[in-house]
Amino acid sequence: MFLVSVNALSQQIQQAIASVYSKREAKAIAQAYLNMTCGVNTLDILMEKAVEEPVDFKTDLAQLAAGVPLQYVTGKAYFYDRLFSLNAATLIPRPETEELVSQVLKIIGSEAKHILDIGTGSGCIAISLALEAPQSQVSAWDVAAEALTKAQENASHLGAQVTFKQQNVFEWSTDQTMWDIIVSNPPYVLDAEKAEMEAHVLDHEPHMALFVPDEDPLLFYRVIGEMAQDRLKPGGYLCFEINRAFGTQNVSLAEAQGFENIQLLKDFHGNDRMLIAQRSSH
Repeated sequence: MFLVSVNALSQQIQQAIASVYSKREAKAIAQAYLNMTCGVNTLDILMEKAVEEPVDFKTDLAQLAAGVPLQYVTGKAYFYDRLFSLNAATLIPRPETEELVSQVLKIIGSEAKHILDIGTGSGCIAISLALEAPQSQVSAWDVAAEALTKAQENASHLGAQVTFKQQNVFEWSTDQTMWDIIVSNPPYVLDAEKAEMEAHVLDHEPHMALFVPDEDPLLFYRVIGEMAQDRLKPGGYLCFEINRAFGTQNVSLAEAQGFENIQLLKDFHGNDRMLIAQRSSH
């Protein structure tokens, strides 16, 4: 068995990706890679622990140097302190989305709710809600079969009870179920914003899950809002992650659709990021 210092591996990674990432980012990526592949933590690195070199280390290094995101190289990402598997059809879960989950959990409290996650991707929202609020029933939709396969795999691995369904949200009327909470992190990045995006996002994450047409930035919010007015139980909640540039417009849309108690919430960066609204209880 050939052992190598985790520090030596970390230095190799940082050197390989120095032209793609800042020094700080490169160090964080190296640590995260070693955590996911070797199970080492920061203390192990400080103690210069010796480990076996990961089997695919050279291939992984080449991919990281080419700008492939760490999460796609390892096929894994942490979300709400749990490790999720990813594939090419699933977005990399973001910390901002963890905040959305926390807000939904506040609404659930200790009650048993019937919850739907629309555009589930890796299943990170639905699975986290099912595990954190096991008294509730959680369902999840996605239009992409490849995403659903990965979401089901994650639910099985993490021990979550979630009902998955391949469903196009634009054909929502084909499903007659009523819900207490509808949550969604739908596509909200404008085509016009592509120029500002980092290559490792633009080149590798699924565009179907990211982008909306410039001329209709609230497309998914409008359709899901229409559905929520019809499928939420009276007093039920609609919970969105939104594009920070469209907070005011999202609020106006929710008002126009008849929602009440509308809250526009900021993320930890101070950006408008979540909208929570309630269907009238009358």
